[in-house]
Amino acid sequence: MPVKTVLTTEEIEKMIGTARCQRDQVIMQFYSETGVRESELLSVLVENIDFDQHTVLIPHLKAGAKKHCPKCNHVAGRKTQWCSHCGISLKDVEAEGVLTRNRIITLSDELIDLLRDFTQGMELHDRVIKLSRQAIYNIIREMASEVGLQGKCILNPDTGRKQYVHPHILRASLAVDWLKIAGGDINKQKALQEQLGHSSFDTTMRYNKLAPSQVRKVADEVQQLRFKRK
Repeated sequence: MPVKTVLTTEEIEKMIGTARCQRDQVIMQFYSETGVRESELLSVLVENIDFDQHTVLIPHLKAGAKKHCPKCNHVAGRKTQWCSHCGISLKDVEAEGVLTRNRIITLSDELIDLLRDFTQGMELHDRVIKLSRQAIYNIIREMASEVGLQGKCILNPDTGRKQYVHPHILRASLAVDWLKIAGGDINKQKALQEQLGHSSFDTTMRYNKLAPSQVRKVADEVQQLRFKRK
């Protein structure tokens, strides 16, 4: 199987079609349509969904907390066990300063209807998806295998590493397709920044890359022009 950097719409639709239960269909469709992070999907509560307005509030918890040494006031990471400045233990020091940033995104009629049916009987403060991140990963990987996307078929172009199909690739696939449609329209590009919850526009534009097939097409055109090939 050729290595891929993102999934096509057809592949994603096939994966959705392999869902073994309504929960798995919700997971796959929510990821593919919204491009949310794994942690964000697992944080969505029933009360975050506005079924009338067809929107969902995505709670985004940014791990920006820091520890302050009680002796020298040196700033350290939230998981740091010892102060690198004066050497005292920071094991009992609580990290402070977690930043919470929420955003509201629109859902399709199909996804809203699916969520309305799936959340019947749930309490407002219930999590919509009550699974661990590893369980989510396993579900996505199994669905990918069902449609022939087996093994480490996903290439991370930044690191050169090959990976199994995973939840984040659905986020990347949405971003790449969105930017293809946006072209050079800055407003549409900025809309993707809001959709994905990026604080920096530069982070969003990292997805503005050509797919391998597009690169090949351009390369062929260049070769034809350079060497006058037909």
